[in-house]
Amino acid sequence: MMETCQKTKDLKKCWRELDSIVPTIDKIGSGFEDTEKAALALFLYFKEEEVLDRLAYIRSIISIELEHILGTEKFNNFIEHEAKSWKPPYNKSRDELLAMLSK
Repeated sequence: MMETCQKTKDLKKCWRELDSIVPTIDKIGSGFEDTEKAALALFLYFKEEEVLDRLAYIRSIISIELEHILGTEKFNNFIEHEAKSWKPPYNKSRDELLAMLSK
């Protein structure tokens, strides 16, 4: 019972975090006409609100639950074969990055 109560609390916290983060990102994306300002505002939001830490927390809770449900082997298989990984465009110039954002 205690474990279920803690899981519920953790899932509610994840939901609250996502309910805060996702609409804010949407507002930033639609609220700026200038692409560069939108990118800077998004970066500022991530920095000031510690969005990466919050997302890492959400990921850890979901990972724990999925591994519990699937089992370690199936969970590892899921991570290896179904999780997508974005490749940052490290070699692009500022102008190239802005052009990519405008597409």
